[in-house]
Amino acid sequence: MGLVFAQGLTEEDNRFSDFQISSQNYLTDQKGNVLMHVNIWGTVKNPGRQLVYEGIDLATLLSIVGGPMQGANMRRVRLYREIPDEDQKLIYIIDLESFINTGDRSEFIKIKPNDTILIPQKLSSYVLNQIGTVNTIFSLLNLYFAIESRYNK
Repeated sequence: MGLVFAQGLTEEDNRFSDFQISSQNYLTDQKGNVLMHVNIWGTVKNPGRQLVYEGIDLATLLSIVGGPMQGANMRRVRLYREIPDEDQKLIYIIDLESFINTGDRSEFIKIKPNDTILIPQKLSSYVLNQIGTVNTIFSLLNLYFAIESRYNK
């Protein structure tokens, strides 16, 4: 299987010989609107692949997926490009906390086709979730031993 090269790039220009680039960058609907796929992962209500209008901003995309969940680290949102920008940048770290506090969209980055946005979980939230899991396991073990000791009397 050969590689599918990004639109406008020749084989010599393409520096991505170790993975396949997605075959479609843009789609159009019946009304002629330009659409693109983006991926949103992490601590959001409905993560996954989304078909969105070209030009969508990060706040609107987060709204489409139900917004960030409690414990989301909005200071360290990462955007991964499928194809590097003109400055060869593939990864952006975005502080959405400033947008949430001030409404300032200056840190927003233009979303491009097949971008992947990752909303990480805060360390404190992760630890608390793990403590809850451990607590549940201990509760079940305690219940097991209580039932076991009752039947062995």
